[in-house]
Amino acid sequence: MQATRVTKFTVQVATAALCLLTFSVAASAQKAKPAGPPVTTKGMTKANEHAAKGQATAESKRVEARERKAENAEVKSAREEPGKLLKGIKLTKAERKSVNDVEKKYRAQLSDLEKQEDAAEKAGKPDTDFATKVTALKTQERADIRALLTADQATQFDKNAATVKP
Repeated sequence: MQATRVTKFTVQVATAALCLLTFSVAASAQKAKPAGPPVTTKGMTKANEHAAKGQATAESKRVEARERKAENAEVKSAREEPGKLLKGIKLTKAERKSVNDVEKKYRAQLSDLEKQEDAAEKAGKPDTDFATKVTALKTQERADIRALLTADQATQFDKNAATVKP
């Protein structure tokens, strides 16, 4: 009976040792694959070329997205500004019609400017001063609208303009 226990125990220990050996050999046989961002080693950067290309592509897309977001914000601001500037100002029907005509004029110019920017981007030559052109349109529109107002309305308009970022 004791010989059977020893033999049974010996077989179990041998099986466990064999399993551990098999798993350790399998784990050490696998090679680490370089992936992801570059690894910095003692001041030098080592990376595989595919990862570097992917990083460069991702960075350029992030830059383009930031630029597009800034342009969209500028255009949105230009479209919303007249309403913010006229907040709290009572306009007659004639004044409202004149203001609407001015808004329509500048909305068309802004739309044309956007189309030009899109065409330039597709051609591979984006307009670097797009935001400057939009700001100039906003400033002109602001001046044209203010010129239509009475002195009291212009005072309120100026107060509103002080709260609206240019």
